[in-house]
Amino acid sequence: MGLKLFVISHKDVDIPVATYLYPIRSNRTDGIQIAEKESYSELRAQYWVWKNERFDSADYVGFFHYRRYLDLDKEKLFDPSLGQKRPLPYRIKRKPDARVYSHPEIETLATHFDVIAPVWEYTGVPVWKRYNASKKQRAEDLKKIYQIVSDRYPSFVPAANHYLSGSGEYYGNIYIMRGDYFRKYCSWLFDILTEFDRRTPDAPPFTDGFLGERLFGIYFTWLTWSGVRCGELPRLHFSIYDDEAHHAGREYLVNLLLRPGSKLRGQLRKTIYRLG
Repeated sequence: MGLKLFVISHKDVDIPVATYLYPIRSNRTDGIQIAEKESYSELRAQYWVWKNERFDSADYVGFFHYRRYLDLDKEKLFDPSLGQKRPLPYRIKRKPDARVYSHPEIETLATHFDVIAPVWEYTGVPVWKRYNASKKQRAEDLKKIYQIVSDRYPSFVPAANHYLSGSGEYYGNIYIMRGDYFRKYCSWLFDILTEFDRRTPDAPPFTDGFLGERLFGIYFTWLTWSGVRCGELPRLHFSIYDDEAHHAGREYLVNLLLRPGSKLRGQLRKTIYRLG
């Protein structure tokens, strides 16, 4: 078995040196790539890996962001088929621990499942509505994605209906997949986004990345319904990478009062959206 966890960045940052971590720039221009398509954000790196790396059914491939990893603690591994209580969707730490991502035990952790997603985070607001609430996102674009899924992959429509109307999300475009599942997912994902690009030449910046995040939620829902071994792990957010647009340190204080994924936080968000 092989395990590669790619850590995606769009700029020069310090990424821990660890056995299973592989730094990768989102805009690399060698091989088969879509570096110029900035609208795809971190999905450009996933595309590059799909087209230029080789994986078989014994291999596992994962994607993290330099600000956000999956928490590879086997005690936090969640199996949605068992009716367990989900763990906290994410925690904030100072920086990644290289020792964790060098420990041979994480290979065993990965093979418990075929696909591992971030823990589903309750928001109290349907995915449709949350997408429309952001100033950077247009409701019409998500509707267009839904139509493309309906046209090209009708067997996914029930999963799309369930996920998009649900009050929670799988955030971040981060995951771990068995190699053959990864290839199938990328073929599905980039086919849909390519068609979206053809139909929508005026999309706002980074739209493909935003839509890819929602498409992952649809795909993962479909996988769980299809009997695939699916698990979830919490996210880790790192304050060491804070800048003018990211404030994990401040978020840490908010989380002490309003736990991520809690009913109270969801109710507050729902109220804010209603007033807005």
